[in-house]
Amino acid sequence: MGEHNREQRITWMKTSNAVARRALLGAGLALACLAYAAQSKSEKIDELVGLHDLKTAVAIGDCYLKQQTLIAVRDELTRIGKAQQLGPAWNASNPYWKQAESAMVRATTQRVKRDFSGLEWLSEQWAELDQRDFSDTDVDALLAHFKTDYGRKQLMLVDHGVAVHVQGTLTLSGKFVYDVPGAEDDRDRMQKLFDQEDRQMRYNIEDSPEGMRFAMSRVGTRYFVNAMLKVSGMINRRLDETAAAIPQTVRSLSDQALPAVQAFRGEPQG
Repeated sequence: MGEHNREQRITWMKTSNAVARRALLGAGLALACLAYAAQSKSEKIDELVGLHDLKTAVAIGDCYLKQQTLIAVRDELTRIGKAQQLGPAWNASNPYWKQAESAMVRATTQRVKRDFSGLEWLSEQWAELDQRDFSDTDVDALLAHFKTDYGRKQLMLVDHGVAVHVQGTLTLSGKFVYDVPGAEDDRDRMQKLFDQEDRQMRYNIEDSPEGMRFAMSRVGTRYFVNAMLKVSGMINRRLDETAAAIPQTVRSLSDQALPAVQAFRGEPQG
């Protein structure tokens, strides 16, 4: 009889704790929503977009653009060699070629990062998407949820999902070339961030009925779909546009190779 009473007390305590946690969470969400009511919808959407950390998707894009930059620079140096009749000694193993390549890659990468990596352009497009697809009340609920413990995990899951879709699109389209010499550091950084994010985003869904309800709700489902499909689509379109402009950018920066070309000409060629 005593053992039975003990089990009942334990069960009651577990149930009470669970109810208390849900009550506190509900109260916290209600207070958060009241606080957000003082902000304009645009301000709240800017805050919502700012909660995301797309470092892995950016690293994937940076790696791809670095590959395209290296390919374009080497094509341009080959063209310069033919146009100026530099001869067979002007090749990728020559120290002056390497000097020219380094200067051109550095200058091109600065421009490419300005066009892609800062993501200011994405923040504007994402905010416009949220403005169209979510009401003021929806945005309040999203902000409140993503500031809970499990909401933050789901935010990481969204960010990782964006990265997966960006990488998948580049890979399946054949645009990603994994063995471009010179892009090893960018590839290693991309892989490290991807693996790290994959570990950190994981959580036990059985411990978070609130998280599951959010994921299955109208607002939660729409938000996940928008991020993983529409936002990743925005990133891939930007990558396509940026990559397409790289050869012209490299050509415009060909003067960066001049010191190395002149030094090469000054060396006796056996």
